[in-house]
Amino acid sequence: METEAIAQPLALLDWVVIILFIAGSLGIGIYMARRARNSTDDYFKGGGNMGWLMLGTSMVATAFAADTPLALTGWVVTKGISQNWFWWSMVPITMLGVFLYAPLWKRANPQTDMELVYQRYSGNSANALRVGKALWLAFPFGCVNMGWVNKAMTVIINYTVPEFPRIPLLDSAILWLVMVTPLSSDVDSKLREAVKSNQLEPMEIAYDTGILRQPAFWSTFQSGSYGPVSTSEGDSASREQAWNVLKLKASFDLNQPASLPGIPNGLVPESWDSLELTHQIYLICSTVNQYKVLLILFLIVVSYTAISGLWGVIVTDFIQFWVAMVGCVILAVMAVNQVGGLETLFSRMNDLYGADKAGAMMALFPQANAPEFGLFTRPEFWLLILVFWWSYAFTDGGSFFAQRMLSARDERQAALGYLWYGVAHYALRMWPWLIVGFVAAVMFPHLPAANGAMPSGGLAEAGYVRVMLAVLPTGILGLMVASLFAAYMSTISTWVNLGASYLINDVYRPFIAPIRERRVRQSTGDSQFAFSEGHYVRWGVFATLLIALAGIVVALFMNTVSGAWFFLAGFNGGIGVIYLLRWYWWRINAWTELVCLISLLVLSLGMYTFKVPWIGESTFVFFQGTQFAIPLASLFDFPFSLLLTVPVSVCLALVATYLTPQTDLSTLKAFHKKVQAGGWGWRKIDRLVRQDDPTFEAQSPLNARNLILWVLSSAGVCFWLIGLGKLIIGDAFTEEASFSPRIFGILLLIGGSLCLVAVARYFPKQKAS
Repeated sequence: METEAIAQPLALLDWVVIILFIAGSLGIGIYMARRARNSTDDYFKGGGNMGWLMLGTSMVATAFAADTPLALTGWVVTKGISQNWFWWSMVPITMLGVFLYAPLWKRANPQTDMELVYQRYSGNSANALRVGKALWLAFPFGCVNMGWVNKAMTVIINYTVPEFPRIPLLDSAILWLVMVTPLSSDVDSKLREAVKSNQLEPMEIAYDTGILRQPAFWSTFQSGSYGPVSTSEGDSASREQAWNVLKLKASFDLNQPASLPGIPNGLVPESWDSLELTHQIYLICSTVNQYKVLLILFLIVVSYTAISGLWGVIVTDFIQFWVAMVGCVILAVMAVNQVGGLETLFSRMNDLYGADKAGAMMALFPQANAPEFGLFTRPEFWLLILVFWWSYAFTDGGSFFAQRMLSARDERQAALGYLWYGVAHYALRMWPWLIVGFVAAVMFPHLPAANGAMPSGGLAEAGYVRVMLAVLPTGILGLMVASLFAAYMSTISTWVNLGASYLINDVYRPFIAPIRERRVRQSTGDSQFAFSEGHYVRWGVFATLLIALAGIVVALFMNTVSGAWFFLAGFNGGIGVIYLLRWYWWRINAWTELVCLISLLVLSLGMYTFKVPWIGESTFVFFQGTQFAIPLASLFDFPFSLLLTVPVSVCLALVATYLTPQTDLSTLKAFHKKVQAGGWGWRKIDRLVRQDDPTFEAQSPLNARNLILWVLSSAGVCFWLIGLGKLIIGDAFTEEASFSPRIFGILLLIGGSLCLVAVARYFPKQKAS
């Protein structure tokens, strides 16, 4: 294990870089506030006049959250890089959205993607769907997304700012919050009660003794080892060595924990030594420190988001993305140089993990021996490739993707922005992160401790930050921390603004505000009274603050970043099919979506609740001996849960479609005339529209050219992401390759470039009329 010397890792120059960056973000928000005050259209859609580069980069920046490099770094050692097919598998559906759905979103041009419900459906079921989905996406869905980003940010804070200056009032408030939430679940109950009753003041002890100054030591300690100390002489000797490594400012004996200043008599259990006591205090105070810094950052983000709306979000996203990418590339280059180059790096991986495991970890596609090492398996891969990408939520480009596309100048700009997102998101940005993950696997090996315990997944994810602190010089480190702050801020600002737009445009404005307006008219006698646009903007600011608070609360209940990803992915498996169909088949109605969502909720909760021990402990395997082997014990876990949730939810939704009344013909005709999706699914409605207007001809994006461009763009992006991988990894983990992997990688890059050039050459030049 590499030695980590951590006191206060950020020097004055680093802080200057970070503060200038944060001040710049706030300045942009204040400047853009002038444009956002005019109307909700300006506040939530940026006035609908954005170009493709700005809105596409904003999509990439939002998807580039602080959690992403941490999760990918953890996957290198816990699941292998082939686990990235969790999101690589989405390339085809993203590219399908570019050509078949982005133009339709801009033609429909709702205020939010939830407002599309009113354009597409009719009746009370449409009202229920709009309100239900808006509340679901604003709070549970949006807040879980913010929660995992906040969770990742606490890891970054823990290593980069382990001992932030005291703010007594704020410290006390957060300390109370930690004590009454699951954040203190690992703290001894007796110690927790002493803090609640003010018998123990852990923050004073931590800052007086310097307990917070070695987060890397405590992280490895929590995983069952004692950091960079030998364990060959037995547990007692190892704890003595660890105690000496810790080097606290206050001197007291390992075997006399009660002598620590500030500890009440009788509080320390007899079985504890000073190492365990200081660890318990560290658990409390490091959490307080993390959430204190997180809250300050969060308030800054919410401030510029609240005052500037989508204008401020997109402009800051654009700047933050490029800062973040530059920081990631610099870190990747310096990290590889630190370990002696790529060849040395891969050689050390082979030595540490063994040729078989290292080869399975570094394979772009899952290997046959992956289950032996607990890595990503072939059955999981096939489920993602064959089922996940077309069934997962937002297959049609909804959520913040739709928000960005609706801000576009026209449908061509919307489609180009989504295309740029797909290329940058999948083909370009992730390899610098993975390279740092490779270095982390060598500098901080994910190997069993002396007692046989494996380090936690959270410690593996922290490898990205640990490498950053180990290899970057002053100034560059500040830029890198600023880039992670940038990634965090861009994602949080998007989810806060999007959640607020759902609450205002899909709940408050259509359902609550009219009731309030009627009451004002009755009380004042002014029959013409109506709330101004400024009123809705002010309520939008309030909704922004409400969503922000909810996102912080959710973070208190999360354990790992990737675990939250898989939770949401499992819950949303199935609804994506309905989102695809609603644009191209007139018979889909509001009940279709409602039944699908409700069935997914029931199925997900049912699988979680009824995963009885005999299932979890079963050794039975369906299709054993094939690439589609499915362990019964994993059937209720993602991605195997898709085998249940997708067919059941979709079948129930389609049954409901035919058992419930169809959408009003007037609504369907108006939608068809406006959006012009066309295709076989709208032939009946098209005939009715043409009876009223014989000159009408739908300009459908569903045509041969767009389908060919879809295939070419999907192939181009996949060739690039695989080609870069082959070029970087080469034949380091391949025995006697018949064809050089690096030459193959170059050929893939050339092929991918030709595909993308063809897409650019034949991309639709004008907006359909």
